[in-house]
Amino acid sequence: MKLMVRDEMILYKKAWDPGSCSFMASMFLFTFIIIALVSFFSEEKEALSISLYVSAVLTFILVTVRVVGYWAKREENTVLLTVCEEGIHYHEHTTLIQWKVIADIQIVNRELSVSVGATPALDFTLNLLDTDLQETFDDFCQLLNRYYYPKTVYIYESSVSCGC
Repeated sequence: MKLMVRDEMILYKKAWDPGSCSFMASMFLFTFIIIALVSFFSEEKEALSISLYVSAVLTFILVTVRVVGYWAKREENTVLLTVCEEGIHYHEHTTLIQWKVIADIQIVNRELSVSVGATPALDFTLNLLDTDLQETFDDFCQLLNRYYYPKTVYIYESSVSCGC
């Protein structure tokens, strides 16, 4: 049984990036270790307690910044791309790109590249991993193929290397 793909898809900017949180946490841990080592080998007796107070303040600041950043990004829904029957609207450009003027559509390793033959200023690339793709990747590709027909969308996924 084949499921029907929606007639329109809207791709939003990914609202939360957990990578930046882990970077900040690792930097905090590194700073904490350095402060603890310096204060432990310091000749002043209060240095260790001061470093613990500084670490507590840094932890509070880190958590506050992350929580505020999370809520601020969570509430904004930045539209990056709209795919509909009329064409593709990449929201960095002000105009809708109609299907008939698109020369080439490629998706290589989840990066969408659209080339407009007559107007190269409308060409764009968009990393689909940076979007909150509401549907599955296959549904997105089916929708592109359906509207872009009789031309074909070139889709390529490279295999994951084991690092051997």
